[in-house]
Amino acid sequence: MRLRLSDGGEDELSLPISVGKEVARRQADGRLCPVSAKELVLSLQELQEAHAARRVRRLLERRDYSSKELRDKLAADGYWPEVIENGIGRLQEAGLVDDARYADVFMRSKLCAGWGPSKVEQALARRGIDARCIVGWPDAYLPEGGEAQQAYQVARGRCHGGKDPYAKVVRFLCTRGFALHAAGMAASRLRDEGVI
Repeated sequence: MRLRLSDGGEDELSLPISVGKEVARRQADGRLCPVSAKELVLSLQELQEAHAARRVRRLLERRDYSSKELRDKLAADGYWPEVIENGIGRLQEAGLVDDARYADVFMRSKLCAGWGPSKVEQALARRGIDARCIVGWPDAYLPEGGEAQQAYQVARGRCHGGKDPYAKVVRFLCTRGFALHAAGMAASRLRDEGVI
């Protein structure tokens, strides 16, 4: 949006497309008639807050998001940083966005899907959450035998043939995010049981 200033200069404001369309509609029907630049900026901020709230509500109706994921989506849409921070802050206060809850569900689902702790931590870090700050991670999330037991359970359900099945199991588990020592222990256990 281009603004003509009283001194004859121009200024540009970046707006999300949905807000820009709303501004154009309001200008066309005479509902947007600010007296000053400050009043215009306040009006634009209010419009952005309303549109951002609708956007986030639609996102959260589908699935849970971390606060970083929501910030990134709103920033990509072009919302102003203060609008994003205010909106996310209100959602966190209301309990609609909770990184600890998101992390708990994410960790449990990915461990059940056969991910190792390292891969889970990396995926959470990309979502702006430090897994080590979650109470009980990783001990409370892994089975009784810890990471080695989890690795064994993941590898046990797979067929591992070839020239060196031990190495194949270790490589497989390491790519799934298990530590080398846990992968080695799981592969040794499978070898001792005659599975590989």
